[in-house]
Amino acid sequence: MENQKQSIKSLILLYGTILAVITILISVVKYAMGNHLERNVWESVFGIALMIALTVYPIMLLKKGNNGFLNLSQSIKIGLGVAAVSGIISIVYFFIFANYIEPEFAKQVMDAQMTEAIKQNPNMSSADLEKGREMGQKFVMPMLYGGIIVVNLFLGFIISLIAGLAMKKE
Repeated sequence: MENQKQSIKSLILLYGTILAVITILISVVKYAMGNHLERNVWESVFGIALMIALTVYPIMLLKKGNNGFLNLSQSIKIGLGVAAVSGIISIVYFFIFANYIEPEFAKQVMDAQMTEAIKQNPNMSSADLEKGREMGQKFVMPMLYGGIIVVNLFLGFIISLIAGLAMKKE
């Protein structure tokens, strides 16, 4: 049992770190290309596919290492663990990025959101825009950090639940 706990822990740390490193590399490339504020459908699809692969694969490895046996709780533990490790590493990266590499990042995000708000509601008063900007600047980075961890954990749970139900053998 102790060996199995160590195996689950090592799978979580390895694949959570791999997921975070790939995600960070994509962010660095986007920043170097000058389009770090842009988001497109293919990037989202690739990110979800990457998370699926790097969550399901360690579950498969654990099942193989346990002579074909896997229960749902082991699967969910790996999925949430990979998501948590990846999320925490990503938050550390974004903290460093937003505070040291690109200190104007929060302002850039707010400017992009204000531009989008004006496009969607051209009749919005300048007072409402300014009020929105003030509120947004206080919360943009905490919301980003919280969003990273919440979305990661949610996706990790759903992916590992589906994988666990499909692969379980007790």
